[in-house]
Amino acid sequence: MTPLPRISVSVKAAIVHYDRILLMSYDDHSGFHYNLPGGKAIAGEPLRDAVARKVKDETGLRVRASRLLFIVEYVPEQYNDEFGTVHKTQHNFLAELIDVNTTPRKSDPPDPIQVGFEWVPLPELPKKYLLPRVNQQLLDALAADRDVLVDRW
Repeated sequence: MTPLPRISVSVKAAIVHYDRILLMSYDDHSGFHYNLPGGKAIAGEPLRDAVARKVKDETGLRVRASRLLFIVEYVPEQYNDEFGTVHKTQHNFLAELIDVNTTPRKSDPPDPIQVGFEWVPLPELPKKYLLPRVNQQLLDALAADRDVLVDRW
């Protein structure tokens, strides 16, 4: 009998505010790149709760995860172990700011590979090196939810 795979489950938040999306910047073995805020879910933790926890930990911002935008799956064998040897799923949620604070801060202790944060205008998203490479998938998912592009504050 083939053993069941160990799968790492992570969550990411697409936080859109005034037609800009929050990206975190990193510099590591993959070079300089961007990512959505988020991280690994804890065993037994509902994914929407994990979004709120990880965004708060990484940025200090309070958010509420609304709808699931898309899921990315990483199977190491299909990508020559480019991003490690662990099978991963990444659940990308639309997230709404709960308060008007839009100034993120680094985690405590700070992540040594994190460079900073950037509120990127949505039309500029295709130009950013986002890992995983989901720029167009993200834009398509956001465009399907037109009210996301309407200022809420």
